[in-house]
Amino acid sequence: MRSVFRLISIILSGFLFATGTQFLTIPSNGLELSIGSNTVYKNSINPASITANKSGLFLDMSHGSWLADSKISSLLMLFPGDKAHFGVNLKYVEIDDLELRGETPTDEPLATYGANGFALGAVGSWDMLGMKIGAAFRWVRIDLYTENSNGFSVDIGLIKQLSSKLKVGAAILNMGKMSILKSEEPKLPNRALASASYLFSAREFSNEFTLGGEISTLVNGFILHTSNETNWHNLTLRQSSKLSKEVTEISFGAGFRFGIYNLNYGILIGSHGLGIPQMFDLTIYFP
Repeated sequence: MRSVFRLISIILSGFLFATGTQFLTIPSNGLELSIGSNTVYKNSINPASITANKSGLFLDMSHGSWLADSKISSLLMLFPGDKAHFGVNLKYVEIDDLELRGETPTDEPLATYGANGFALGAVGSWDMLGMKIGAAFRWVRIDLYTENSNGFSVDIGLIKQLSSKLKVGAAILNMGKMSILKSEEPKLPNRALASASYLFSAREFSNEFTLGGEISTLVNGFILHTSNETNWHNLTLRQSSKLSKEVTEISFGAGFRFGIYNLNYGILIGSHGLGIPQMFDLTIYFP
């Protein structure tokens, strides 16, 4: 059993399997994967960016793959609002075929099992003091072999429109606490982010470029983020990058809207060599 808990510790401390609390940092859908850690884009990782329809329910369903063949599914529901927007979201990440091995090397593992992470919460944003302010609260659970840990996390953020073309946003993510797993408390991946964007538009064409930065407990040093979104008629093209001392990542994506439906796809290419994450999501704007 000693080897079992050593393996659990490795999973918790590493980003490889993304099934410890680090699963909270995984993009929730194809839009978020392609646009990156952008705190000003609508319905991004910043809770202040949450924007619902004024007339009907907003529903987004997503599924895809992450690093090391892990799978991710998410759901976001936003309810009609004008100056205040509220919703619920959930995220589920799992990885299968983890191998249990004893102290003596063998050709075959003693057993195989899975690990998963689950988050369910509520999110809201409000127009206050000439800006948008948002907050999210989530119940978090991780299961690793026969062990599990439960807890909560809180996000807060704001967005300020400085002019018709320029806006800034900031967010602090994943503040909270987890229960003991085996003999130690899993640490939440605290993140502090800020972004500024500039919008250029001409007739049916628009382009928004965003530059931002991040400080995270998962990465040593500063993380630089860039993203770009181009819109033409019902077609949207997106690209983002993440640069740090440890990892370089580039994401691409596209979106297409037809009627009340919106399809988004995102793909990530990174220097970590752990696979190529891809996500697809369908958004429905109910009338």
